[in-house]
Amino acid sequence: MTLITKLHLAIALAAGIFTTSAIAGPGGNTPKDYPRKIATKEEAMECCVPKAKVAMACTDCKALDVKGGEDKKGIAAWFAPDSKHDCSGCGGKITVTQGEKKGATATYKHVCSKCGPDSAYVCTDHKKA
Repeated sequence: MTLITKLHLAIALAAGIFTTSAIAGPGGNTPKDYPRKIATKEEAMECCVPKAKVAMACTDCKALDVKGGEDKKGIAAWFAPDSKHDCSGCGGKITVTQGEKKGATATYKHVCSKCGPDSAYVCTDHKKA
């Protein structure tokens, strides 16, 4: 290979890498966009306000299942003990288990079958007032 051919190949490769990383970008729906973690069903219902978004996130595979704040029934299903939900990132199942109960309020743990026990959780972009 001549020097000019190698130079053209290097420029084309650099342009391809730059273009694909610029197009992919950080995205609009990442777990970072949903900073508030929700541990109880009551917290989830509190976050159900117009324009708020609540999501079930799996940090290992970077997947989000986003619902609008008006969808209280769908969000409440994320806190039904022993329910299973699909993980859109890895194809696993997210199982809901009821954790510690304090009075009428119980905490919940979401476990992804492929990513492990500490990767899935429910979160919102809505900040506490």
